[in-house]
Amino acid sequence: MKFKMAAFCTAAVTFTFLSACGSSTVTENTVELKKDGSIVEYTVEEFSASYYDADELASFVDAEIESYLAENDGEIKVSRNEVEDENAYLTLKYDSADTYADFNGTECFAGSIVQAQTAGYDFDQEFLDVNAEDGDESDDGSVSVEEVVIQAVVPGSILIEDDNLQVLIVQSGSNVIVPGKIQYVSADIDVEIQGTDTAVIQTDADGGSSEELIYILYK
Repeated sequence: MKFKMAAFCTAAVTFTFLSACGSSTVTENTVELKKDGSIVEYTVEEFSASYYDADELASFVDAEIESYLAENDGEIKVSRNEVEDENAYLTLKYDSADTYADFNGTECFAGSIVQAQTAGYDFDQEFLDVNAEDGDESDDGSVSVEEVVIQAVVPGSILIEDDNLQVLIVQSGSNVIVPGKIQYVSADIDVEIQGTDTAVIQTDADGGSSEELIYILYK
């Protein structure tokens, strides 16, 4: 609920966004793609000042969703919207990447490479093979792109021949979780792979990030 939530935040005071994925300790915005193609967005934001109204926030979220669904197809459900321990927790479930993208005014695509090309997404770029064996792994199994010798750079022209690859395309600023093992990511982004299914998008020194498209290819 990025740009719509921003309207509420601006009216009150600009909040510092964090996010939580289920019970994990993720501390940045996170979007999770489910096997059925639905999208779950987890967000938690600081909510400690006395002039923040929890009921007003809940009403705002519900009104925005109701207004959107009155004029658009799709399904959006609020699975969590509460304030606890001076944090506001919001978890939204979207029936598809299209609904998520339209509601938030952002880019989001999930499907096969062929479907992505049909939708107009360009694979004429380089990708990093995140499973290359020349990278250094940390104790938690994560591999930082900055710590490898660009692992293995693969042109998109080769990857589009692999019918088994699926792709999630999002705009940077949100970490992503996919329903499979990540194989390749866009080569021009700063990303860390955690486990096998999570891409942690690195921000710049000011905590911001660009609006470039990020391609996450997985099986």
